[in-house]
Amino acid sequence: MFRSLSCLLTAVFCCTSWADCTDISPQSNTALPKGVIVGNIEYQRNNVFDLNEKGTFWLHRFANYSHIITKEPTVQDDLLFLPGEPLSLNDLEETERLLRSRAYIREASVNVIRYCEDTQSVDVLVETWDNWSLLPKVDFSSEGGETDYSLGIADDNLLGTGNQLQLDYAKDSERSGYLLSFASPNIFGTHWNTLTRYADNSDGESYHFTLTRPFYRLSSNWAFSLDIEQKKEEIKDYLLGDEVNLYDRKQKWFETYAGFKIAEQGNRIHRLNVGITLDDTKFQYIDETQYAVPEDRNLSSVWLEYQMLQTDYKKLFNINQFNRVEDINLGWQARLRIGRLQSWLSADNPGWQLDSELAKVWQLNSDTFLLGNSRYQALWLKEMNQHLFSNQLQLVHQLNNSSSAVGIINAEFGRQLFQDNALYLGGDTGLRAFPLYYQRGDSRIVATAEYRYFTDWTILQLLDVGFASFVDAGRSWGAEQDFDSNIDDGVLFGVGGGIRLLSSHSSRGTMIHIDLTHPFSDNPELDAWQWRVTAKKRF
Repeated sequence: MFRSLSCLLTAVFCCTSWADCTDISPQSNTALPKGVIVGNIEYQRNNVFDLNEKGTFWLHRFANYSHIITKEPTVQDDLLFLPGEPLSLNDLEETERLLRSRAYIREASVNVIRYCEDTQSVDVLVETWDNWSLLPKVDFSSEGGETDYSLGIADDNLLGTGNQLQLDYAKDSERSGYLLSFASPNIFGTHWNTLTRYADNSDGESYHFTLTRPFYRLSSNWAFSLDIEQKKEEIKDYLLGDEVNLYDRKQKWFETYAGFKIAEQGNRIHRLNVGITLDDTKFQYIDETQYAVPEDRNLSSVWLEYQMLQTDYKKLFNINQFNRVEDINLGWQARLRIGRLQSWLSADNPGWQLDSELAKVWQLNSDTFLLGNSRYQALWLKEMNQHLFSNQLQLVHQLNNSSSAVGIINAEFGRQLFQDNALYLGGDTGLRAFPLYYQRGDSRIVATAEYRYFTDWTILQLLDVGFASFVDAGRSWGAEQDFDSNIDDGVLFGVGGGIRLLSSHSSRGTMIHIDLTHPFSDNPELDAWQWRVTAKKRF
């Protein structure tokens, strides 16, 4: 709202005559002289479907007719530049990425379209393409004998304002219940965002509220966050995919921090966050409890966090998605948080916490990318020395425009992990041919080789079609537990293949995986071949 008023007032005093201006192409942006300013900003907001495309029919016309296009003030609120300001091509590119990050926008383009020599100004066109945002929510997945689903309604672009409202009923392997949530990604153009969520589940109620002013742009000088959550839920321990223990867990969480940019050197940005976390978790026996439950813990702390961001963004395709632009940073990203547990915050014992992360994407050649992410977490208490080192490497080699070969290694090595934080293997956690929660431990390794094929097929312009075949191998081991089994306690192997259906015009961007899998197992209770249907955000 405030940005819209500013644009209007500036345009009144900085109006440019098109008669003295020359149209230019986006490729000529870098050839503009130095010192030009932003003149007029034009907007072109496109509906969900292009009705001029071949194959459109009444369904697409009805969708466009019933859809409220993202309002111009909503787009304006995300702009990182204003009329009258010096032109920065980096600001135009960053605005593009910010708009594309909004669930309700499928694609965005921000380019200089006109140069006015007399006034040394340029006109900028901001063009957006909407996603369909109001749909009955029907999600379904089935794997390892477990069926998950959710039914409800969600609008990720309420009345074209970018706000999100959701009401649904969901059931998964852990619980079932109702959820009501409201989120605003940009309150009145101030770059503050908020989330309010309430869930009434079969194992208890939960509340969640956040109010955040993030580092919404690379040059942001400060950030703030407030996060409050309380939930009660039943926690299940599993063995070979079967439930063997059940108990209640109650969590109270409060975290607030303030962040500051402390230095900027070329394309490297250094930030410092200081915060307080209240983390209180309690456990309780119930009638179905068969074994011991974890001990109560309070890990409330005061902490300091350093962040380093090296910016080198590229528009890539067919890395984790397909048929969509992926904004991927090829620069280094690092984070280091050190916290001290405090008795005055009700922590059980004095101690130290450490959480560090390092990420990088390498472009090895024009067709090959290596994505790396490492994280180390530690907790040092008087009678505990807990560690968890996680590392992921993903190699993507694009064979041609329609196919890729992908190799992924996920390795996690833990020590003295909490019982309710055990590392499971099977289903979504790796080894897709095996049931959810099949192996359990303090450490696990999963290796995957996958061939991906991207087609130009589309089903009614609603679902884009791709295919995949894969081999998975992995193992989880090392947890101290009261229950154990000698069945399939070594390295596990599985193969499979199937179809990928991308909801290409939906704000959720869901990709449906339909796979036929085969586990190599000595467990007589596992079927030789299994159908697996899941919904994910990645290929």
